[in-house]
Parts: sequence; C-alpha cells; structure tokens
Amino acid sequence: MVDATNSDTSNKQPVNILWTGGWDSTFRMIQLAVSGAVIQPYYVIDTARLSSLTEIKQMYDIKKDLSHKYKDCEIRDIELIEISQIDIPDKYVKVQKKLLKESYIGSQYIWLAALSEQIEDLELSIHKDDTAEYFVRKLVNNEKGPDSDEYTIFGRLKFPILDYTKPEMEEEAKTTGDLDILYKSWFCHKPINNTPCGICNPCRYTIAEGMGKRFTIRGRIYNKAPRLLTLTRKVVHRLI
Repeated sequence: MVDATNSDTSNKQPVNILWTGGWDSTFRMIQLAVSGAVIQPYYVIDTARLSSLTEIKQMYDIKKDLSHKYKDCEIRDIELIEISQIDIPDKYVKVQKKLLKESYIGSQYIWLAALSEQIEDLELSIHKDDTAEYFVRKLVNNEKGPDSDEYTIFGRLKFPILDYTKPEMEEEAKTTGDLDILYKSWFCHKPINNTPCGICNPCRYTIAEGMGKRFTIRGRIYNKAPRLLTLTRKVVHRLI
C-alpha cells in the first residue's frame, strides 16, 4: 500500500489497475485515493457489451469525485484499450480451456493474461467469493508454482482485495465516507431502462454475493424468474 502520509505524488510509482467501473475495482480505486496514491487506471473496451458507454461515463464521474475529495492522490487519465488491439497468444486460450474443466473461469481471463504482458504489475480486483478466487488462492497459498496453468493466466497480476467480500467493501467505504461514490459503480452488462437487468452474469453474481439491494424490484423479479423477461418482451412486441 502506498504511504498515505506523503502528499508529494511526484516521486511515487503509479499503481496500475484494471478499472471496469464495477463495485470491486471502484472500491480499490477508493482505497488508493484514500492512501494518496498515484493511480493509472486501464479500461478495456468491449464493443459487444451494451454497458460499455455507461461504465465509461460512471468512471469519469467517479474519477472527478475522488480527485476533488482526495487532493493528495493523483488519478491519471483512464487508458482506454480496445479488446481487438490486444494480441492474444494461443497458449492462453488453451490454458483457459484446461482450467475450465476443473472449475469455472471466464473467457475474459484469456485477454487479461495477455494484457498482463503489456502492463507491469496490473492490479485485478478479484475478491472473496469471486468465481476466479479458486485458482488465485492456489497461487497465493503456494500450492501452484511458476510452471502451473494457474500461473500462466494469473502469475503476472496483483490481487490487493482478495480477502474482501462485497459487504465488507461496503462497510469500509462507509468508514471512509465514500459509500456514495462506491454506489456510482456499474456492473450490469444488459441494462434495462438504465437499471440492472438482474439476469446477466454480473447481476446474478452481485445478488448471490449479498448486494440485492442495488436492484429495482423488477430486477430482483427477473433474477428469480428470468423467463419472465422474455415473456414481457414478447407481449410488448405484440402490442407495438
């Protein structure tokens, strides 16, 4: 952790962080801002995802809030990287498929592994109860070494909030008075009327991890009965 007592950011090494605009990486952004760090955020643009513009908008809003509140920190311009610009070696595709046979690991870790070759010490906000925690724990606990598949994907990344749950992040943000900023984070990949849909993977994980209060009643209903969304859309189309 960067020394919070030193207000001179000119000689500090920047902390490279993958910022998605979501709860976990935004919480880490808050931690770094509180500590007075020099922060270099990176965001990967996936044009196939409907939420990309919302995420970027929220990040710039949060960046403004943090920079205004924490004068001792320096948040550099967000580096926007198009996913198509990331050179992905075949080895990462093959390793992800192997690990997938053991436990779930999202396809995003293929390009994240490739990105970690380009950005040194990139922080990834994997947390307790995250789907990827299973593999990262093996590295942290020294159960897997540099020759392992786990190391191939995760070995060059940093995991500063691995021991946090989402509710614990909320409690810490309360303590520092930053809960309003944390609640500006975004997670839904397929928003409905600018609110979380309740049925995409990030929505399902968010509810499963105890954060159901971030959803509208409609979002919680769709989460419990996802087929209802399909039926609703069919009815709307017929009426139109």
